[in-house]
Amino acid sequence: MAMDIYGKNATAEVGRYFRNTVWWWRPLASFLTAAYPELTAGCTHWQSNDGDGLDENGALALADALDRDLANGRVTAHADQYATEIAALPDSDCDLCQGTGLRTDGIGRSRGMDKPRDRDTGKGGCNGCQGTGRRRHWDKNYSFDVENVREFAAFLRHSGGFEIC
Repeated sequence: MAMDIYGKNATAEVGRYFRNTVWWWRPLASFLTAAYPELTAGCTHWQSNDGDGLDENGALALADALDRDLANGRVTAHADQYATEIAALPDSDCDLCQGTGLRTDGIGRSRGMDKPRDRDTGKGGCNGCQGTGRRRHWDKNYSFDVENVREFAAFLRHSGGFEIC
């Protein structure tokens, strides 16, 4: 799934359209609403693609704040902190095999996942953890990147307001 953000009255090509997968959008939107609550309050559904957004003045004010904080290092500091926190998240037992590496539910048995993985054929073992019994933390799928913020700021500046669809 992706979040497609459309400019309402773009003044340049960069302001027509911005897209992020949910893996990139959710951390970006969470950063925006936490760092700039007054500027983002005009959009109440940042984590939804129901057409909510900001008007032109709101988009410009948010672009100004982002450009300022890109220049002063606040965005980079957040990216660094985010990366550190994500890296520290522990792996967990696989929920499909309960940490055994073998999937013994009906699906697992019917597809041969209840037997150890064969190194030659690659068959067998739990498909959720590739037979290791461990899965990486779900939140490690989400990314936050300074360049993504820079691209969103450029979009905002030239969007004429936007809608998240």
